[in-house]
Amino acid sequence: MTTTQKIPALFVGSFTHSLDAKRRMIFPSTWRNLAGESNQLFAFPHPDEKCLYLYTAAEMMRRLDELRSGGAVDAADQQAIRSITSGADMLMWDAQGRIRIGENLLAHIEVKEQLVLVGALTRIELWSAENFDLALPQESSAAENVFFGGY
Repeated sequence: MTTTQKIPALFVGSFTHSLDAKRRMIFPSTWRNLAGESNQLFAFPHPDEKCLYLYTAAEMMRRLDELRSGGAVDAADQQAIRSITSGADMLMWDAQGRIRIGENLLAHIEVKEQLVLVGALTRIELWSAENFDLALPQESSAAENVFFGGY
């Protein structure tokens, strides 16, 4: 990476928050700062897990550029994109850092009261406290090599 390239936001750590009466949660201030000038996150329900993938506007643009650089998008690709984005939502935080999450997304993760936000490098995962299980250690030679391997 050259010095002129922008370093992407990398999200690590986890936060547990309760939903308030208006079904809002606090988005951590350290992550708000990492998200850049935009106060937007894009939320996608994971097709196989009871979690949401949250992407910053910059990460969404990077992913869109990757899609565009892949060549022509055929009808099947367009249908898949339509299917994925139709269940997604754009989330914005207010001056107090609160985000309101739509009922359809909360239903997908089966949240009752508490949410767990997990930094997963270029994305944030949002889980209900009931469904989140950080069952460490998980076996993954690839992950262990990236984080704990040599230089």
